[in-house]
Amino acid sequence: MSSKVIAYFVGPSGMALMGNLRSFTSLLESVGTLGIQNGVLQNVAKNHQDRVKLNYFVRLIFWTLLFFSLLISTVLIFGNSYFGKMIFNRQSEYNFILNFVAFFLPFQVFHLFFVTVLNGFSYYKKVTLISIYGYIASLLTSFVFIWFYGVFGALVSISITSFLLFLFSSFYFFKEFSFGIIFKRIQIDFSVLKGLIPFGIMSLFTAVLTPVLYIFIRNLIAKEVSIEASGWFEAMQRISGFYFMFISTLVSFYFLPELIKTSSEHEKLAITTKFFKQVIPVFLITLIGVYFCKDFIIKLLLTSDFYQVRELFVWQLVGDFFKAMSLILGIRFYVIKDLKGYLLTESISFLVFFVASWFWIPIYGAIGAVISYAATYVVYFLALVVYFRKVIFKA
Repeated sequence: MSSKVIAYFVGPSGMALMGNLRSFTSLLESVGTLGIQNGVLQNVAKNHQDRVKLNYFVRLIFWTLLFFSLLISTVLIFGNSYFGKMIFNRQSEYNFILNFVAFFLPFQVFHLFFVTVLNGFSYYKKVTLISIYGYIASLLTSFVFIWFYGVFGALVSISITSFLLFLFSSFYFFKEFSFGIIFKRIQIDFSVLKGLIPFGIMSLFTAVLTPVLYIFIRNLIAKEVSIEASGWFEAMQRISGFYFMFISTLVSFYFLPELIKTSSEHEKLAITTKFFKQVIPVFLITLIGVYFCKDFIIKLLLTSDFYQVRELFVWQLVGDFFKAMSLILGIRFYVIKDLKGYLLTESISFLVFFVASWFWIPIYGAIGAVISYAATYVVYFLALVVYFRKVIFKA
């Protein structure tokens, strides 16, 4: 529904700008959280019975994230014009919106932190409720701001939504950890933070390069074809995001915590195999259904200005299928803290995506971008299979 509102009021060009701002905001969130969300999840899942140790850990991370998020917000405010050129395709009239992003960034960082902690407790119901509340709030906020302010409102609503999400997640978080626990005097133990470094490096590597690469791709499409074509690509990514949430939610909220709790390699392999057999077939059927319903989906979620998006579905769906399988395999890197393997395989995927996009977008336009996306995840999945071959094909 939010995509319909955005598509109707701001069109393909506005959606392209929103895509760039969302990517940039995602980059800031990842840097603000230091990429340690999976490390936080693992610590909470393992130590939730030891409240003294857990309280100290949560308090330490809280103040660490506050410091870094405020630092990033300050840099963003002073670097307003520099970042604006990259995000808004030199349309400087939108640069002031980055001040909103800077102000609300700490709230979004803490929202992500709070949800990760709750997920570590396996509070799936609470996390689901936060997601539902957040979606409704995002829809209403986007509609109101877009109705009154058009593209400006659409861009500002991205930041406002982050604050509303913070309110929902903080409600449940502070039921678990009182203000007295969080604001108690703390002595910094760098050994605790040191243990999170592998998680931080892995997450930040992907979380920083992915938004930068997508901004590059949208800008390249705008340059080689048109900003409207860039908006078609962004619309396809938004549609993909709706159904891919099925996989990403299961992996983050169920699969990863279950892997963390297991100690033996045999159990990890059994859980992974079970997840593949139960989830991937359902997801494949969903993708097939999406393909045959693509015209209906475009009418439902977008407008006639986005009719060309139908040409992007085939390659996007192929890429999403291999991305889902890659996500299930790749999450293993976080569980075993295999930094070397993670950086190697991720580097391969980013290199393939960049080179393929650079080559195919000038030839095929927006279709070239989704062809590159599909090729990337086929190669990435094969790289993961080769890397984990001893585990996968273990007798």
